[in-house]
Amino acid sequence: MSRRSLFWEIYSPLLAILLPALALLLFFSAGAPRTIITSGLLLLAASGLAAWYAARRLRTSLGRVHSLVQTLVAGEDTPRPWIDGPPEVGRLALSLQQTANAWSAEIRELRRRHQEQKAVFSSMWGGVLAIDHRQRILNLNTAAAELFGLDPAAARGRHLQEVIRHLELQEFLARLLASDVPLEGEITFRPTGTEERFLQLHGTFLREEGGAVLGALVVLNDVTALRRLEKIRRDFVANVSHELRTPITSIRGFVETLLEGALDDPEQARRFLAIVARQSERLNAIIEDLLALSRIEREAERREIAFECHRLGAVIRAAVQTCTHQAGDKSVALEVSCPEELAAWINAPLLEQAVVNLITNAIKYSGEGSAVEIAAAREEPYAVIRVRDQGKGIGRQHLDRLFERFYRVDKGRSRTEGGTGLGLAIVKHIMLAHHGRVTVESQPGKGSTFTLQLPLQQQGQH
Repeated sequence: MSRRSLFWEIYSPLLAILLPALALLLFFSAGAPRTIITSGLLLLAASGLAAWYAARRLRTSLGRVHSLVQTLVAGEDTPRPWIDGPPEVGRLALSLQQTANAWSAEIRELRRRHQEQKAVFSSMWGGVLAIDHRQRILNLNTAAAELFGLDPAAARGRHLQEVIRHLELQEFLARLLASDVPLEGEITFRPTGTEERFLQLHGTFLREEGGAVLGALVVLNDVTALRRLEKIRRDFVANVSHELRTPITSIRGFVETLLEGALDDPEQARRFLAIVARQSERLNAIIEDLLALSRIEREAERREIAFECHRLGAVIRAAVQTCTHQAGDKSVALEVSCPEELAAWINAPLLEQAVVNLITNAIKYSGEGSAVEIAAAREEPYAVIRVRDQGKGIGRQHLDRLFERFYRVDKGRSRTEGGTGLGLAIVKHIMLAHHGRVTVESQPGKGSTFTLQLPLQQQGQH
């Protein structure tokens, strides 16, 4: 209300009373003594002044009430109002403030709850997507937006098909909206420029407080890592079965041949028994490597592996000594280079096993008369050990899978050479136990270089 409007609202009733009263006074006072007229005018003036003062106080009080209302509407907290005016106006102002303060407290509580729910919603590891009956997006959290490469603010209110072009997800949501029970499912999804991902879907209904269904709510969990582990487990079981079946089948076949009469021929029997012994050794080697791999993983997980600051030169010389006989059989020279003072936090027996496995592989795939280099150096924050051979090299398509259990670049040659297919997997897990890593660089025809990276500082091992 403007000041002019407030003025006329207050003064118009007073003027409506005073003006007729003044006119009546003048009419009846005609011919009356001057003193009576003067007294009447003074009384009328005093009444007008009193009315003006009362109206002014009322206007001031109402102005303060108006300011109070403006402050409360803006959502600001105010002290208890001081109103210099009629008690009714003061009570009105106090009542307004009490009501507004109660509303403000409720609004603050609602805002706090909203912020908490928003924080929980945004921090959820799984994606959350809410849609209405027409499949328009009501809300989605940060995880869902990142999963589909969306801007949450831009996606809200738009139809699902406009922003997420994925037929399996759309069909799942359509079935959920048409159903009367929650649904579960799984879809595959390939974001642009990334590998295929597996999403587990849990769909339920979105209800308001009264119970009416507003739409659907879907929680999307990325189970890609779990599916990969399941695939690794299946592949591992299949590979173990295959690797064990080969020597077992060979042993069984030659034993049956011996039992069927080959024992009567000493030369033939000796040859068959040599094959059985060789296959038995291979079978034993596979089992030993499997047990070693399992032991390393278990002890690393339980932090049962002891580490100490140890010089690498002694470990490398012990590994080379172990491989000297094998290298001599192929006339392969083992060239060692390691600073005597170079040390790192290691478990010496495990690291020696890793180096032996790398040197053994290098000798196995090197030509006669070639050389294998074993070099160590300090490259902050690691101490590195490199094993470089002059073999035929490895194709790029094999490098990413080279450290998988039973993975072989040349399956036929690997078995002929007597390998178990677990040597590099053991190296990998030994390095993981050391909080380090193993890498490989190779090109066909140019040999291979395997690098062990060991932290120079203790990594919290027990």
